[in-house]
Amino acid sequence: MPRLIATLLLFLSASPALANDPYCERPWFIRNLIFDRAGYCFSSALGQSVFDNSDCTGTDIALSDRDSQAVAQIRELEDWLGCDMDTGVRRLQTMSELEDLRRFAVLPVPVDGAYGCIGYLGPDLPLYTAPGATHGPVMGTIRRGSSILFEYMPEAGWDFVTAYATGWKGPPSASGWLDMRNGEPDCEDYAG
Repeated sequence: MPRLIATLLLFLSASPALANDPYCERPWFIRNLIFDRAGYCFSSALGQSVFDNSDCTGTDIALSDRDSQAVAQIRELEDWLGCDMDTGVRRLQTMSELEDLRRFAVLPVPVDGAYGCIGYLGPDLPLYTAPGATHGPVMGTIRRGSSILFEYMPEAGWDFVTAYATGWKGPPSASGWLDMRNGEPDCEDYAG
């Protein structure tokens, strides 16, 4: 009996991340939102439920070079994390958190790991819909005293960030692409 338990524990520790682990939902959602925007028709229950297929054009779609590279990087992250999404289900546990990403023209590439600015000390910082989109809509603003979470791959001197107006307490106050070409924001401290 102890041998069976030891074998079972070894199997469980070597198995991939649980299907639809919240940590795997974010890369899956972003990768498939890129496909959805290109007109992909989803056949899985989860894909149809999350992306609805109302404006799809087929399964043989073309991605921009940037989006092709983003999809490859996201798949690499999913493989590294051991993600194995159950696409037979009809919802994501973290859907309410992920919905906000639909607002952005350029979707960020998630990374494994994050760091944060604690107590931003500078002037208001605008957040944009895409890297370099300074003439587009402002999607949110980072204000003095906010904490800033960095958990996506930088792109052309820009970072996709999430701001928390009251430190790490409560829901995010803003998210979007932050111009980082002049360096890191001035903060009381950094962690991560």
